[in-house]
Amino acid sequence: MTENERPLSGGPFGKQESEKEATTTQRVLNSYLNEIDPKLLDVGWGFVPAKSVEYGKTDQPMVNHVRNGVFVLGQLNEVIPKLGGRELDEKEFREAVALFVMHDLHKLRGERAREDEYEIETKEVELLVDRLELREFTQGSDADPLEIEDFHACAVDHENSERSKSGNATRRYNRLRPFIRLADALASSDSPEAAVEQRNQDALAEAYPGLPNVSLRYHALDDVKGVFTNMLNGVVSKTLAEGYNYQLLSIYQDGCVYVTTNEEDVALDDELVGTLYDRLKDDINESHEAYGDETKLAENLATQSQGFYTINEQDFFYAGTGTVLSAIVVKATQDADPDSDPTATMEETMEELSEFLPFDIDSSSRVAPGYARLVYTVKRAFVDPVVAKSESSDDPLVATCEVFDLSQEATDALVSVREESELTLTAGGKWDYGYAIGQHVAERVRSNSLSPGDVARWVIDGLLELNEEWPDIVMEAHTGELADELRTYIADVVRVEGGSLPPTETEPSDAFEEHHAKRRGKTCTFCNRGTTSTRKSDMEAPKSLTTFQAGYSNRIPADSGKPDKLLVCVPCQVEFSLRETGSQWRADDRLFVHLVPDYFYTPQMWNLYANEIFHRFSGEEMTRIGWLASAMFEVASRDDGRFDYDDEGRLSYVPIDGEEPKSAESFAQVLREATTTEGGRRMVEELSQGFDPKAGFGAQTMSFHKPQDNEVEFQFFGVFVGLSIATAMGLRAYVSQSPLPDVRGRDFSEMVKLGAGFSRITDFYGSDIPLSALRERLGAASALVQLGYENDREDSLFAKYLRLTRNELLPGSYLLKRAAQASDDGDNVAYLLEEADLLDRYSGTALTDKHRYDDNDMTNDTKERISTLADYAFDAIRPVGGNSKAYAIERVFRESVKAVKESNSLEIDEQDAIDRITGRLQKLPDRSDQVYRVSEEKSKRGGTPNERIEAYAELFVTDLLGPKYDMKPSLLKRDANNLADGFYAATLRLQRELWNDEDEE
Repeated sequence: MTENERPLSGGPFGKQESEKEATTTQRVLNSYLNEIDPKLLDVGWGFVPAKSVEYGKTDQPMVNHVRNGVFVLGQLNEVIPKLGGRELDEKEFREAVALFVMHDLHKLRGERAREDEYEIETKEVELLVDRLELREFTQGSDADPLEIEDFHACAVDHENSERSKSGNATRRYNRLRPFIRLADALASSDSPEAAVEQRNQDALAEAYPGLPNVSLRYHALDDVKGVFTNMLNGVVSKTLAEGYNYQLLSIYQDGCVYVTTNEEDVALDDELVGTLYDRLKDDINESHEAYGDETKLAENLATQSQGFYTINEQDFFYAGTGTVLSAIVVKATQDADPDSDPTATMEETMEELSEFLPFDIDSSSRVAPGYARLVYTVKRAFVDPVVAKSESSDDPLVATCEVFDLSQEATDALVSVREESELTLTAGGKWDYGYAIGQHVAERVRSNSLSPGDVARWVIDGLLELNEEWPDIVMEAHTGELADELRTYIADVVRVEGGSLPPTETEPSDAFEEHHAKRRGKTCTFCNRGTTSTRKSDMEAPKSLTTFQAGYSNRIPADSGKPDKLLVCVPCQVEFSLRETGSQWRADDRLFVHLVPDYFYTPQMWNLYANEIFHRFSGEEMTRIGWLASAMFEVASRDDGRFDYDDEGRLSYVPIDGEEPKSAESFAQVLREATTTEGGRRMVEELSQGFDPKAGFGAQTMSFHKPQDNEVEFQFFGVFVGLSIATAMGLRAYVSQSPLPDVRGRDFSEMVKLGAGFSRITDFYGSDIPLSALRERLGAASALVQLGYENDREDSLFAKYLRLTRNELLPGSYLLKRAAQASDDGDNVAYLLEEADLLDRYSGTALTDKHRYDDNDMTNDTKERISTLADYAFDAIRPVGGNSKAYAIERVFRESVKAVKESNSLEIDEQDAIDRITGRLQKLPDRSDQVYRVSEEKSKRGGTPNERIEAYAELFVTDLLGPKYDMKPSLLKRDANNLADGFYAATLRLQRELWNDEDEE
């Protein structure tokens, strides 16, 4: 097949272009992403398990397993030369990649006896190799690609066990086998600890025999928060690289794995704690342009009603005092708007204060109030700490006037107002002296055409005159407690080779004691961590930082009033502050999708995700839920029938509907619909925008927000969008109401886990979604969205639709028929037949909780029965063409129910039921112009119409009335309406198939 006959799909990563300075390894990896990875999605490997919870492993689909192995092999090829090892050349690396793609062919073959696992014929291998074009991939510029025998040898002999077929090995495979086994071992390691197990160490030594001391090492974090712990991951990685020549290999959510030839143990001492802290501070400062850009940092400032700006103390830590001061000036300059009117209270206060001053305050605009905010903020955050450290008894009011170079006359007037006047300027936490100083600032800015930078330098000069050591004093005042807490946190959570760092002098309070032994103890609302501080007030975080208020936590005493601030530990405060820089939305009603690598990233994979996928979710792009559901349904419903084995175990490729599959394109389309600029609503935002991906790595969190009609629909859509984007990215996910991942990826084995608080939708999704059920859950959710929107575009109705999935036998058919009845043309809903069918099969009252969530092979057998029944009916009596009324289409079933109901028996005899249905239906075409008898020529079963009617009647009784309703017409009548819905949907499908066949003829 030529390139023009089947164009490549880009997949979720798009087409990768190799830059001129790209290494050979990087170019091969880009070729893999362009040429091989999309085909793996096309053949259904996005949902085929390589590892699964059913076998005691953490879920991992085949495509992720292959990606992991290919990219970790590439990372080894990049770093091994730095340790003195030999790099695979381009041809060798291409061959290793192609062989690794094939190594788990036995997992595509269904359940087999272990001794038969590797009984794979060469022609099976050839079929898959040709489908994936692996020989072409290995050929490159060389005319000597791998042979089928090489691929076959890999498929039957990659595992180091007695079941493998080592007799099939070839020379070329033998040369690369150590690399295939090493890649497989590392790709199968679901934690940093698992990655350095002895079998992996042995595989590494076998692959690189020329490096006798080569080994795998790791570090891990006992806690994950997000951007902050990503930065900590990066800092630990760089420190180990520089001090011990640890070469970064793979990145987990909570740690990293390295390869090194250094046999020296890492010194876990106080010096390492200090080094990590100092480097963390510097790296955060350099990781985001906002910390060097006062305009961007100004966006972090929140305006308080008392007339000042709230500064996150963490911003002092990241950006430094000078940049924070400049940001305050920028914010005040923006607020000093000459076109905005002041409030009545502002105007009154300014006019009253003007009576005591040697100049008038302009009370006609917000210019003076804007600069007054600058003055009050500088007074609170800069002047007060300096005055408090002064050995003299400086007056904060006078000191503030001096900093802003206010005239002595005006300064004396303000002191006089404070001491002698009845005018109150500090009520309710205000400091309205700032209006006078703000007017002075406004006049100087106007007369001297000062820029915000000029104003900042002016204020800095004033602070220097007040105290030359003001930067250190201010920094200590705002970050002294923070520094102690962060050093303690680093020592508490960082593990290197399983070893702990020594505790710091100040240890955090015991969370258990604080929680149980003390009323309203000092424990973090989000992570239950204690604090090194003795003051609870140090943990009180404003809503402007966390976006949450009381009520988020269920630990608030019942007899207390609602506090304004939550108790938040310093590390969590740092995380929220970083997110404030890296995101735009501040809404408190959000869900959070904590993305987990499956099982890890390599540095190139992390950069690939950051640059090609994560950055799309800036908060400005929009999500079209209906279109997203359509794309997701394509992903979830088109993977059956790619490769299939017959009863004798022979493999064959079966295109769907005679077409080449486009699953890779569907995965890409999901991401496009989640981040479109053409219609939709803003719903999803990445929380670490703008941070250098090379500075920190491991965790990624997306937030979901939309106008909330009711909690049920909000959670339903939030989980659906979260599952969709995680699946399209090839990542695992933990979806929660908590902004921080209180459950790490290592704490659950399924592809997706829902946190607490989702009880209203777990009947539909389940609380844990394994890979084996993910496709069906996503398909059912996508179907529900499309069918729901076909009925009504109101999101609020999805609470009702979810009830239908619990209370109706066949909810998909129910929604389909209601949509048809509400439309002018009932035929126009036929395009949703597949959606209705899938929703019927994987939801509804016929499925118990056990069927849904424990045994994923169980589907709705009522759907199968009613579909078969419709097929028999359609072969005997059909609705006339052009009549799209529901009653006409389901008329045969309705008449059947009437026939047994009119017996007036509590329990009807089987033969009597068959006779009643047969007799009634034989007369039906003569009594109604809605249906007609099917001639023998048009029938697929043959025989006279009466014989086919009797066959239908017998099936109705023996397959539905008897086994499902114990031959009791009253029980059948109870479900008749929803069964008729299913009959309607099944008949529509048969009609469509008939018309398609006639069109082809």
